[in-house]
Amino acid sequence: MIFKLKKKTVILQRLYRDYVRYVEEISLIEEDYLWRNVSVYIDDSHALRDFLILQEGKSVSAYMTAKSPLVIPKFADILKARRDFRIHLQTSVEVESYVKQLVRWLPNTYTVRYCRADSKSFKPHCSHKKNAIRLTPVNIKELQPSSSPHFVERIKTAPVYGYVNEKGELVATSGVGFLTKKSFAITYTETNPEYRSRGIAKCLTSLASKPLINKGLVGVYSADVTNRLSLRVAGALGFLPYQDLKCFYN
Repeated sequence: MIFKLKKKTVILQRLYRDYVRYVEEISLIEEDYLWRNVSVYIDDSHALRDFLILQEGKSVSAYMTAKSPLVIPKFADILKARRDFRIHLQTSVEVESYVKQLVRWLPNTYTVRYCRADSKSFKPHCSHKKNAIRLTPVNIKELQPSSSPHFVERIKTAPVYGYVNEKGELVATSGVGFLTKKSFAITYTETNPEYRSRGIAKCLTSLASKPLINKGLVGVYSADVTNRLSLRVAGALGFLPYQDLKCFYN
């Protein structure tokens, strides 16, 4: 039987067993003020082994851990009720064949590689400090007026850095998108094409990561396995391969 948890915090103990793999899910639950409309579905209130976490809004982000062929169809039914929305499902590579059979309305797939860094492996590097600034709710309104409310809220509590060119334009960003008590995840990494391959992303990621790693947190960097440039940035900073996960979307 699948049921919805009334108290989302119940699952946190289970998720914290692997705060690298579940950094996004933990953050979604812990930071309820920022990431609202989160639901957690489980099949066993004691083991909490198989679960489905949904973040719902204009689109649906789903995180599933389930190995049992009996549980996956039940979680698939929950997703099917939302099939008219844009859905992004992340799950383990091992259950790919089951998911392909049961959620055919999510025909597109890719594999994301999770990398981790701690105080022993992290290698800070920044050769563009002069043009790098920490983004704030004040300066982002001038540099990027179209920024979403979630992004503006995020930079209040987690470091996100930007690179400003000689014209005062924001041409690259990188920083923390998910933050927990033990780990953080680098997101918002984006560089305009003409500024790539200069070490800018590496610098911004380093600036955002260093203070948190110095506090004892573990850094998480994820990218599509085909994105060699992004994974090269991760490797240069000491983010080591941790786990591959499969993503499905419509």
